Amino acid sequence: MSGERSTRAIAWLVYRKELRETLRDRRTLLVMVLLPLALYPLVGVGVSQWVGAQQAAREEQPSRIGIAGRPWPALATALAGKTLRSSELARPPAEREHALRAGAVDAVLTVPEGAEARLAAEGTVELALLYDETRESSSLARQRVLDALARLEKQIRAERLKARSLPPSLIAPLKTVERSTARPREVGAHLLSGVLPMLVVLMVLLGAFYPAIDLTAGEKERGTLETLFTTPVPRGALVAGKFLAVATIATLTGILNLGSLGLTVGLGFGAAFKAAGITGALIPWSALALTALALVPSALFFSAVMVAVAAIARSFKEAQNLLTPVYLVCVLPAMVAQLPGFSLTPLTALVPVVNISLLARDLIAGKAQLLPATLALVATLAYALVALRIAGRIWQSERMLFAPEQRPGAARRAPLRPRPLPAEAAFLLLLVMALILLVGNPLQARGLVSGILVTEWGLIALPVIALVRFGRLEPGAALGLRVPSPRALLGALLAGASAWYLVGVLVESVQQRVLPIPRELLDEIRKTLFSVERPLAVDLFALALSPAICEELLFRGVLLRASWRPSAAGARAASPLATPAAVVLNGLLFALFHLSIYRLLPTFLLGAVLALTAMRTGSILPAMLFHLLNNAAAILAGRQASGVSLEAAGLGSSFSLPLAAGAAALFATGMALLWRSGEGLRSGPAGPRDP
Repeated sequence: MSGERSTRAIAWLVYRKELRETLRDRRTLLVMVLLPLALYPLVGVGVSQWVGAQQAAREEQPSRIGIAGRPWPALATALAGKTLRSSELARPPAEREHALRAGAVDAVLTVPEGAEARLAAEGTVELALLYDETRESSSLARQRVLDALARLEKQIRAERLKARSLPPSLIAPLKTVERSTARPREVGAHLLSGVLPMLVVLMVLLGAFYPAIDLTAGEKERGTLETLFTTPVPRGALVAGKFLAVATIATLTGILNLGSLGLTVGLGFGAAFKAAGITGALIPWSALALTALALVPSALFFSAVMVAVAAIARSFKEAQNLLTPVYLVCVLPAMVAQLPGFSLTPLTALVPVVNISLLARDLIAGKAQLLPATLALVATLAYALVALRIAGRIWQSERMLFAPEQRPGAARRAPLRPRPLPAEAAFLLLLVMALILLVGNPLQARGLVSGILVTEWGLIALPVIALVRFGRLEPGAALGLRVPSPRALLGALLAGASAWYLVGVLVESVQQRVLPIPRELLDEIRKTLFSVERPLAVDLFALALSPAICEELLFRGVLLRASWRPSAAGARAASPLATPAAVVLNGLLFALFHLSIYRLLPTFLLGAVLALTAMRTGSILPAMLFHLLNNAAAILAGRQASGVSLEAAGLGSSFSLPLAAGAAALFATGMALLWRSGEGLRSGPAGPRDP
């Protein structure tokens, strides 16, 4: 019995030890717990908002119907509505298909001669509907025409049956014959373009994942990396060789999977094609070959990123933990790029991963354009060179490659640090996002003001304070808590009081043209945020002051100080990110944090301006004042206009030239004062210097 008890005690001891060590690993918690809790809901909210916006835009976009022949009045009425725009198509039959393929119309409806007389004689009229199933707008037009004709047919049938009892043929007055203009090869390309790009990106990523780990962290565990460093081989050649090996494997993986998937679709789904009425669907092998060539830059980019990240890890397991978020971050844009509404343009061609996914889709579908395709390839190669350069710097630093494990209790004995580490800041942001999504949003749904107060002070400010306290951070330096100059405060006062109009009205009016906010959402904002039933002081405290303090502590405090390091006077800047990159990153995180795709651009610009304010002044206090005045002005304007419209609250596109000119003058004056204050760039934040 004593032996069994001893065994159970040892097993329990080992269990507690392993569990404690696993939970102490910040990266493990980040990947296992916080990343799924924060990332998936964040992506889900963004995707759902995007799909809803695209669906609303598609429903409001009218379909252009070309009518060949003379429609009778009832048919003309049926094809005239909010979503249908019909017009006479005076072209010979041979040119109607060309007009459809050229995009002049979305569908062509041919009405035979004498249709009205035939209906009057209680006969059947056969209408011919021509459409292109590979075009989303044409398929939508087809469905709308069929719905309109079905309603018309029901109306005619009801009139005939109401008049008297007649033969059954009278209840089928219309017969529509459909024919798609898409060729078999175009049908096959259309089917493949919806599936293959994302799968190929996944395979390329998977092809680079394990080789990158094995050639970096794997060699550390095997003890062969130190041996390589003792040989007379330049570090640059060493990292280049490893990178090329990983890129080769990733490229071969992508090409083999691309060919295998093409054969599978071509040979294994022939019966499915026939069952769907698709005869002779062909695989566009020439387009697949071009897609295989386009995969090479993406393989170079993914390989460089993974070699750089895996080199930091001290073990195979740690490398897996580090690369899993990289894998997810690369997969999600490839998935989003396959949603309706995305196309390869000069702008999307500059977005990593999205550009390659869209380019592969267009190449397979045979719709690639030269300029966006070239931009996508050049941009991906440029990103690969940047990632490879970062990897080279990591491999040049033995301190980075062979960083020793931190001993337990070392943090307690260490002096206060002037700023958090990037990993700590990322951990904090994901923790806050998870808390808001799981706790804050349900509380706000029950009670707006109380939920916001709990979110701001309990779920945002409290974790920031906990990180500063238990992370051995010096509060003044880590959060930028220093007294700013009077010039900086005056600049924040002027810029903050005018930014609400420039950002909320002028900038958002631009986004409204690209991604309009649904009217239902505007009405909901009117009822919740700008309710005149609540005391104004309550709104100003909950919706203006609280976010100005709590959100600034997180974004312009911890996150900004972790990503940007100001230099001392006369010293060479040694920052993790250059100032422009840190401003863009901080603004982007601030925009994503607010979980609204409809206000992504205004929130991004506001966050970037606040980051620049904190940088130039060397203090977080002007950014807090800026944030407070911006929110307060929007609340006051929203309450003033709550009985009329939402436009005056910065939620529409109402434009007043005098107001815009005055706001622009105040904002420019305020930003000039903030820029001239310049304490942040001259001396850096107060507190101990970096070691």
